[in-house]
Parts: sequence; C-alpha cells; structure tokens
Amino acid sequence: MVQRLKPSWQFLIPLVLVIFFLSLLSSKTRRAPWYEQWAWNVVAPVTTVFSWFGGGLYHTWDRYVYLVGAQRENERLQEELKKLRQKMVAFEESVAENERLVHLLDLKNTQSPASVAARVIAYDPRSEFKSVRINKGSRDGLLPDMPVIATEGLVGKVGPVFDHDAIVLLIIDPASTVDAFVERSRVRGLLNGAAKKTELRPCYFLTRLEYLKRSSDIQAGDQVITSGLDQLYPKGILVGTVETVEHNRYGIFVDAEVVPTVDFSRLEEVLVLKK
Repeated sequence: MVQRLKPSWQFLIPLVLVIFFLSLLSSKTRRAPWYEQWAWNVVAPVTTVFSWFGGGLYHTWDRYVYLVGAQRENERLQEELKKLRQKMVAFEESVAENERLVHLLDLKNTQSPASVAARVIAYDPRSEFKSVRINKGSRDGLLPDMPVIATEGLVGKVGPVFDHDAIVLLIIDPASTVDAFVERSRVRGLLNGAAKKTELRPCYFLTRLEYLKRSSDIQAGDQVITSGLDQLYPKGILVGTVETVEHNRYGIFVDAEVVPTVDFSRLEEVLVLKK
C-alpha cells in the first residue's frame, strides 16, 4: 500500500508548497480590503496627532530641562563673577595702599626716622573745625602740636591726643596759622585757614596768605612752603599754590589765596613728625 501511495505524495507535496508560497506572495502585494482602508483612515489622523503631541511634549520638556540647567549655570557664573570683582577690587586697593605706604616710607626717611605713620580713621567735612582723626595716640609717642605731613605736602598739626588716637587740626581750619614763604621770591607771610572751598578745584579748600607787603613779588602759580620761623613746622615743606593775589587799593598789605597741595577729602595716610 505504501508503495502505491508514494507517487501521489511525490506530486502532492510540491503542489502544497507552491500554493503556500503563492499565498504569501499574494498577501504582501494584495490591495487592502475596503474595511481595512476605512479603519486606517479613521485611526491614522488620531495616531498622527498623538505622535505630534508626544514629540512636541518631549522636545518641550527637553527644552525646559535645558533652560533650567542653563539658568542655574548662569546664576553660578554670576556669583563667580561677583567674587572675582570683589577680589579684583581688594587687589587693586592693596596695590594702591602699598604704593602710598612706599611713598610715605620714602618721606619718613627724608624727614625724620623717628616719625610715626598713621592712618586717617575719621573725617567730617561738615564740621566747623577742619580736622581728621588718626589711629595713633599717646601710646605711640604723639604729643600736641607735632607737625603732620603727607606725601603731597603739609597737613596740619596734632591737636588733642588720646591713648590710641588723636585729632589733627588741618591747615584749612580757621584756627590754623603757618609761617610761610613764597618759594620763588622768598616773600614771607602768615598762612591762615579759610575753610572756604575753591570753585576751580572741587573738594579743595582755600587758605589765605596775609600780611604781605604791597611791593611783594608774588603771582598766581607760585608755590608756598613753610618758613620754619614759627618753630612749629620744619622749613621747606610744600603747603600750596597761589591762586589769586588781591591788591587792596588803600591798604599797606597784599593778600593771596592759596590752594593746599593736599586734597584733604582723599587723605588716607599721614606722617607725624616727632620733635
């Protein structure tokens, strides 16, 4: 019986295989039936919307996370920038202070090795008495009437002295008097504080050189120095520059307004000369 069926199986198996492959081929190339096309037309817009929404949401979230990170990075950089600016200001301040102290040390070596360097710790420009407070006092050897100078010129003299600080009476105070020379012509006069601001140089106060003879050789631009004749200030310290000369028609003296070389509003370090 097996021998009788064998020819038929040899024919039937290839036929089934051919039909099977043809069916697979037809399923890939066949046109979709109408109900599948209708279902696809209904579902396709919805899937497109969901796909677009999902993609947009993903990009929005990704963008939001990126912006949050960028903002935090920006805040961190801003803080770093503030710290760097503070360090730069502190560094520039240290450099400027070092330069001032170097100049003050040079001045100390030329004037008096026993002098005392001090820092200005208070200044009230509204006060009627033109003075500053320094951070050295009797414990540092300071006494009243000691001359006080700066790298630009004469500052004034020591007033009341306390244990750890002292008051310095400035030469622009109305109670201040300095015996002075005009450097060029050696004309002598008394330089009194005027406590009056000059309009030509902001922040500068005037002093007044008085009791000059009518024949005195003095003119604007002349430099005024200490004479040393008052036995208070050493001779030759620069005080200021003559700004104007006033000739009184009927008087016997000539007066001159003198602008100090020291800008007292910017005074930070001084040198107290010990006698």
